[in-house]
Amino acid sequence: MLSKILETQKIILEDFQATPFFARDCFADFHLDNQITGLMGSRGIGKTTFLLHAAIQADALSGNAVYLSADSFHLSTGGLLALADQLYKETDCRMLCIDEIHKYPNWQQELKNIADTYRQFKILFTSSSMIDIVSSAYDLSRRVTLHHLYGLSFREYLAFYHDIHCPRITLDELLTSHISIANALKVPQLLKHFHHYFSFGYYPFFKIFTHNFGKTQAIENATQKTIYEDIATLHNLRTPTLLVIEKLFQYITHSLPGEMSVSKLASHLGKDFDSVSTYLDYLEKSGLIHCLYPMQSGKARLRNPLKMYPENSNLIYTSIRAEKDDAVIGKVRETFAINQLHNAGHAVFYSKVGDIQIKEAIFEIGGRNKTDKQIKGVYNAYVLADGILSGNKNIIPLFLLGLLG
Repeated sequence: MLSKILETQKIILEDFQATPFFARDCFADFHLDNQITGLMGSRGIGKTTFLLHAAIQADALSGNAVYLSADSFHLSTGGLLALADQLYKETDCRMLCIDEIHKYPNWQQELKNIADTYRQFKILFTSSSMIDIVSSAYDLSRRVTLHHLYGLSFREYLAFYHDIHCPRITLDELLTSHISIANALKVPQLLKHFHHYFSFGYYPFFKIFTHNFGKTQAIENATQKTIYEDIATLHNLRTPTLLVIEKLFQYITHSLPGEMSVSKLASHLGKDFDSVSTYLDYLEKSGLIHCLYPMQSGKARLRNPLKMYPENSNLIYTSIRAEKDDAVIGKVRETFAINQLHNAGHAVFYSKVGDIQIKEAIFEIGGRNKTDKQIKGVYNAYVLADGILSGNKNIIPLFLLGLLG
């Protein structure tokens, strides 16, 4: 088993080293000093890239670490625990890098057994956003440090795809100094890049495609695998239920936020309220949608979101030509704002006054001619306007949210 794993690893790592590595700023925030560290995130946002880089940094090619995919055929002959035992007794390797660990049966128990028995071992794994170690029967919550990886921010997109480097800013800097920040940027065709990011900028894998058709297919494939592999496996669901979940996701992607409620979705799908609420939870935890709730509410809110959006704007462009529809481009802008704020660590809520609310502020989102009429007189309220390079007072260019991450 071990020799086959090492042969496969050598091929994968040498191929990986032949391509340039983009070190995202967030990678420096991932601390790997715990015995078990997990990197969670949706499909296509770079988890495997980070894991391969970590394996190389740990000198895997010299035998000090081992990289493998959890669904590797070679594991079927012994399993993770047997592999760890062989590595511990026969080699100097003390680090296992396991990709997509949720695909391995009984992974929680085997990680616990490895951690208990081979305390010098470090384990770094990647997994779907949906894994739940807190409710695990094997008490992994105290043993595992979890980090979450998201797709590229607009700032990272500029660096990764165009070698254009902009400073990372905080939300406080955005709200208090947006005019000086915008004026200091020297980015040719900035709005052209920004609007391209809306459609094809969130996923690092776009770089391997030369045509938009390939990019669109890649998003569709990632979505299908999330529903029919990740959600199906983690919740032991059959095809009829998965078809309903896919239909629910497509409905959210195509509909305007104001058109939806859980009751309406349940009626549209011919399902009961509780089932649809559960399916929405699956989609949100898998990284396919965002649900917005009021800031002031109890536990019941988790069953009844007031607005629902795709997780990022690229998901909208998979099937909708948003640039030709004012209503849909409005949804794209809101999706972008929620995505960038959420990925930068801010909890985003539904707002009765503006479009969205965070703890610090209320935001109304629109195009270049959007005014502050709707939020006039509201404390700490701002307009996020698309189509402008610089704002004034409480009118902020929408693209600046993309510098938060």
